[in-house]
Amino acid sequence: ISKNTDLSFVQLCGFLRGGRESMVADSSKDAEPTPQQIAATFQQIEKECTIMINKIAELEQEINEHALVIKAFEKVEPTRRCFRMVGTVLVERTVAEVKPAVESNMEKIRQTVTQLQEQLKKKTEQRTQFVQKYNLNQPRQAASSAPAESKGTGGSVLV
Repeated sequence: ISKNTDLSFVQLCGFLRGGRESMVADSSKDAEPTPQQIAATFQQIEKECTIMINKIAELEQEINEHALVIKAFEKVEPTRRCFRMVGTVLVERTVAEVKPAVESNMEKIRQTVTQLQEQLKKKTEQRTQFVQKYNLNQPRQAASSAPAESKGTGGSVLV
């Protein structure tokens, strides 16, 4: 393994940890990265964005479920017993005991969603800067315009 490869691996690890140095900022100090390194870094950024989007959607679903439970609690008296999963244990409590915990959990999930949305915004900006720096959209635009032109010529359909 060359010294140059080790440097870029260390930079990538710092980038993935969300450290102050990012691969985009540090790459200007070193020699120009290879197309494979650029593609791998871009794919990693895309993967991280996708993971964040999926996690946000999952947490928003959790918020909806918590809201349904809170809505159901409004229709019953506070002394009614209910069951709650704590880890892998089913615990019997009253609505009055469980409702504040559910509301607190829902608020914490909302805060987490807000933080993830901020991180996603930063990652998207980083992706945009990366695309602009390495002109990554040009091949895609050329490839996507070529099929559009060929569609007008018509084709035969086998029946």
